[in-house]
Amino acid sequence: MDELSQRFFETLLQTQFLPPDRMLRYQRRLLGRLLRHARATVPYYRDSGRLDPLFMADDSIDWDRWGEVPVLTRSEAQAHADRLYAESLPPDCGDIQNGITSGSTGKPLAFRVNNIMAAAGSAVLERALTWADTPPVRTLGYLLNPKEGEGQYPHGTVYRMRIRSVDRDMHLLAARTPLDQQAEWIARLRPELVMGYPNALAELAGNLSYALANHRFALAVCVGEVASPAARRAIEQGFRCPSIDIYSGSEFGVVAAEDRKTGRMMMTDEIMLVEAAHSDLAVDNDALSELIVTPFYNYAMPLIRYSTGDLAVVDNAAAPDRRTLQRLKRVVGRQRDIFILPSGRRWWPQFTTTARIAEDLDFEQIQYVQTARGRVELRFVSRMAQPLRNEPALMIKLRAAAPEPIEFVLRQVPTIARHSSGKFIDYVCELTEPN
Repeated sequence: MDELSQRFFETLLQTQFLPPDRMLRYQRRLLGRLLRHARATVPYYRDSGRLDPLFMADDSIDWDRWGEVPVLTRSEAQAHADRLYAESLPPDCGDIQNGITSGSTGKPLAFRVNNIMAAAGSAVLERALTWADTPPVRTLGYLLNPKEGEGQYPHGTVYRMRIRSVDRDMHLLAARTPLDQQAEWIARLRPELVMGYPNALAELAGNLSYALANHRFALAVCVGEVASPAARRAIEQGFRCPSIDIYSGSEFGVVAAEDRKTGRMMMTDEIMLVEAAHSDLAVDNDALSELIVTPFYNYAMPLIRYSTGDLAVVDNAAAPDRRTLQRLKRVVGRQRDIFILPSGRRWWPQFTTTARIAEDLDFEQIQYVQTARGRVELRFVSRMAQPLRNEPALMIKLRAAAPEPIEFVLRQVPTIARHSSGKFIDYVCELTEPN
């Protein structure tokens, strides 16, 4: 995949300057191939006929009818995930990887991606590093929610790649690793670049080892949730380096990457079609739009006109430079609240994976709510009269994930409300005391 990522990267450095008419032709060529593949090999599209309005008698595509293709909601993707899997793939797509994510709705979604999509994502990240004037890095420390058994302390998991003529070690560590162990791991690794959830990076930034006093970090990359100004300040102060924000999703890839020079999120028009559906919500007098995405390279699970549930403010001003990529002013996404442990210590909560919770509890949606320093409610939505399969086993998993003793209370609710921003929040702190 290294060679493929490098070729993608070199191409992206050129395509970012394409005039709008050429970018449209570029996108339609990639999209046309994906549409024909989905219509022929993906049961959900083939059996429903939802792509048929696009195709004319001679099998050409009538792009004027693109808006007639129904939007695929996340709940639909969740309900029909297995029928969204392609029965066969073109030979250039590479291997398939399986994953599961709670995404922006709190509902688990089983997804598949193929290697060519992952290579495109790596290339987009690399282009963002060049926008930040970051030279090729040899060591990257990545804190995330990995696959089961991956990224375990003390060593984590290492993946090696070669990009921009430099060999790179990408070290993964599970974000739910206790903070002191994260700090020790970073001090031992001494990476040039760190990546992770911004609230978690902000907490880590304030607890770095003195052993790093003379270490130079090149850049901090925020992924997976909204990076608030306060979190960004804490990250940049603690790591003593600039930061950038990447907007992406596990099942659909990278949508936009921040360019610090312009203060805008530059969309990845070359690997994904992004549509903005206007919403009546508003924040700071900026109109929000719900984003609809169609990744071009995921043949394993095509998501065509996929509604992510994410809201963003689109930048319609004139382009700040020669790049013709669409831009976002900002993305309105989840911000996981910081919990306060019984000792008074602040903690960015990360419990066990949704897949492991589902072994013991039937649920459609789930949320963790701290109601007292030593008490967390696990609120869940389920249609089952008896959703609990194994309470003792579930409690063991939850308590093992908490760094201090906490009482966990299960509470079945008819629905889980969204934040005023329109997003579902996985972790909510309801304590009245200041954080």
